[in-house]
Amino acid sequence: MKKLLCAIFLVISNFAYAEVWEFDAVLNDKVIGQHTFIYEDEKTVSDANFKFEYLFMDFIYQHKSSETWQGNCLKTISSRTDDDGDMYDVSGYMEANQFMVTTNNKTSELPLCVMTFAYGNPKILDQKKLMNAQNGEYMDVDIQFLREENHMVKGKDILTDLWQIEAKGDDGDLLVHLWYDKNMNWVSLKSQTPIGDMQYKLK
Repeated sequence: MKKLLCAIFLVISNFAYAEVWEFDAVLNDKVIGQHTFIYEDEKTVSDANFKFEYLFMDFIYQHKSSETWQGNCLKTISSRTDDDGDMYDVSGYMEANQFMVTTNNKTSELPLCVMTFAYGNPKILDQKKLMNAQNGEYMDVDIQFLREENHMVKGKDILTDLWQIEAKGDDGDLLVHLWYDKNMNWVSLKSQTPIGDMQYKLK
């Protein structure tokens, strides 16, 4: 069950259209927790707390991160994650011509301008690589527009654009579906897990 929720490392940039977004996290049609995002100028704070039962065992996932941005480039990051006992501490910052990221005391050098899976910023849809805010991994991504479709958002059926992100990394592959309204505001997410689909729904 380790890394069950590694795809849920959401961080939204300062391009969001609201100061506070609150999502219910729904796993197999059951609400298992919430994920909240707070935006202030060039800073984003993300806080997730999930608890669920599987095969008569309790599992937890807690993730909190703080990111600052310089335009579309990540300036600093600090995150801490408890993935049911697997602990991750990530910190990173711009330095000279590179971005330095440290995960559990192991440091890597990345290009100067990197982006996390910052779903609230549509610029991520143009990227070939994204950084996982949970573990600092710089992942290859294949991002495709799938189709227009109606999607239920806060009780209203609205027309949205559906996008897909496939990510490949050392800790496994990820498949994420994203819905944006016609103004390219991010409104929903679905990610595959070993025990079913995880859906984020705006409260």
